[in-house]
Amino acid sequence: QFLDCLKMLFEQVLGLMWGAVAVNKYCISEGILLDDKAAANEATNPANGQGNEASQLTKSATAAALSAAADLAEKSVSELLRLRREAHSLVSFDGMRQLWDTSLTFTLQLERFSGKKAYGLRSTLLAQAKSFVERKHESNMSSLVAALDSERWVQCNVSAERQAALTRLCSGRAAFSSRVTARGTETAAAANVPPSPAAKMADADVEGVRYKVVWSCLLLLEMVMDDVACAAHFQTLATNIVGKVCELLRLFNTRSTHLVLGAGAIHSAARLKSINAKHLAIVTQCIALMLAILPHIRAALMAQLPAKQHALLTDLDKIKTDYAEHSEKVLNKLVSIIGGIVEHSLAPKISKTSFDERGTTMPMPESPDAALECCAFLDSVLTNTTKMHQVLKVMLPDELLRDVFSRIFAYLDHKIPSLYKAAAISAEKNFAMPVTDNGKIRLIKEVQYVTGALNCLPGVLPWKFTAMKVLEQELDIVVIQPEPEDTPQEEDVADEKKETDDGAPTPSVDAGPIDNKEGQEENIEGDGNLPAEDEKSSGKEEVPEEHTSTIPEEQVESPLEEHIAPSDTQDEETSREQNDVSATPPNGEDEAPAVEEETETVEASEEPPVSKETEPSESESQEENINTDPASTTDEVSPEQISPEEKEAL
Repeated sequence: QFLDCLKMLFEQVLGLMWGAVAVNKYCISEGILLDDKAAANEATNPANGQGNEASQLTKSATAAALSAAADLAEKSVSELLRLRREAHSLVSFDGMRQLWDTSLTFTLQLERFSGKKAYGLRSTLLAQAKSFVERKHESNMSSLVAALDSERWVQCNVSAERQAALTRLCSGRAAFSSRVTARGTETAAAANVPPSPAAKMADADVEGVRYKVVWSCLLLLEMVMDDVACAAHFQTLATNIVGKVCELLRLFNTRSTHLVLGAGAIHSAARLKSINAKHLAIVTQCIALMLAILPHIRAALMAQLPAKQHALLTDLDKIKTDYAEHSEKVLNKLVSIIGGIVEHSLAPKISKTSFDERGTTMPMPESPDAALECCAFLDSVLTNTTKMHQVLKVMLPDELLRDVFSRIFAYLDHKIPSLYKAAAISAEKNFAMPVTDNGKIRLIKEVQYVTGALNCLPGVLPWKFTAMKVLEQELDIVVIQPEPEDTPQEEDVADEKKETDDGAPTPSVDAGPIDNKEGQEENIEGDGNLPAEDEKSSGKEEVPEEHTSTIPEEQVESPLEEHIAPSDTQDEETSREQNDVSATPPNGEDEAPAVEEETETVEASEEPPVSKETEPSESESQEENINTDPASTTDEVSPEQISPEEKEAL
């Protein structure tokens, strides 16, 4: 009602001012004098230059009248607003915005009439807006504390209006609020439409990522977005509003840390019986939502600040670090819940277990995939971890779920062997490490079964447990573990090698080229190995004086007679080999080309050769001296076996 009365007052004052301006323009255009002193001076001194002075005096007199009227209107409105200061600090943001817009429009019109700034009215408006921001911030702080204290940390639905506000913030339109329009037309239209159940969402959506939130988190987001809208509308107060936003974010972080991690919710207005994994998971989701929103809040505030004041936004960067540390503490708390259960509730069950007895009375299943009955301690560890997984899988996204259970698996991998060791050396002597092989195998197999079951939980990252290896070292026994997933590749490689050895040609060591100038030659021995290092480094290979063969002469001659080629083919091969021999410079090693050719032939063949011809000679005596042993790769020929005809050819 006051705002409507103020608008009527502004209309009346501005109407009078417009009339005064019109009268002033008419008097100036007609040369009418409104000052009595100027008229008297013109009557007594009718000189030529007196008219111009009177005209100037008339203009200044009318302008002074307009300026005085504007000053009077400014002082009156300022005093009226000053009297309403306390009432204006309690209005809503929409009411304050309408008051600011209406008063600022009136101020600009007065400044046009008077030709000078209305500093008094502007300072009054600024003080009114600052008082409103301070009062609103105090109300927000107290409301947020009350909401957090009564928070039961359960998920709540997100209305379509709040989801639309989140979408505007993420798209850079945080300053525009669809809740308020002129005369409240949109609000009235929305009031006539009944809310549909489909208008509410179970999760908050930020850039395609869904978060489960609580009521206090939604309230914080609404307060922050209202402050951003205030900074956009009252830009002169943007620096103050940045500090208010930082205080709200810090309050939510510290208070939620105290209530959940510090178990303050048990003694608060919520009166929770305990803090469980579900409460920790929902806190993690709220913190993740705030971390996703903080960059958009920073960008929206930066757009309202001058460049020199952007350093004020460093507080938001520190707050982001605080939220990340809070999230890390919550994730570690989830691990500590499992740790507390294992160390305090389940560890005493170790003393009631005798693995030597279990290894004797309880046979191991034949199938490796069959279920194994574990001891009470390991079975309870598996049961509690599985229950934790069932709770967190519903509350946490996949990425956080993998992170949490990787930490839990790392803890269990270290803690299970250490608890067995500690129980074995404790003063009570209620538990002893197994002594028999069956007991040792039983302990390791049960630990192996539990770790395998943990890795089979859906949505977790498989962990490479080392608890079995630690227990094997402690018990001084080696138990055959299942092959890892990458071992089939090694088995395939081994099978390929085996197939190559059986049927395919085996890769052999190629004899290097013969350097006839230096008189060097590489020799491949009968077993396929390279010669010794000192033999390869020698400049010239010594030809043995006498050729010895372990194969009887009858065995050598009989395969040779069976594999002799026809005469025409033999003559062609003999002539070709003689040309190769004649092309070789005489360096004392006559048999080198034949040995090299024979080696290459053996490497290219898929089956071991039965016999080979190494010397191009027509005499049968030389053919009988060729070594046809299939096991040997090369033949050595002594100087006594060279015929006189070959010597003449060389």
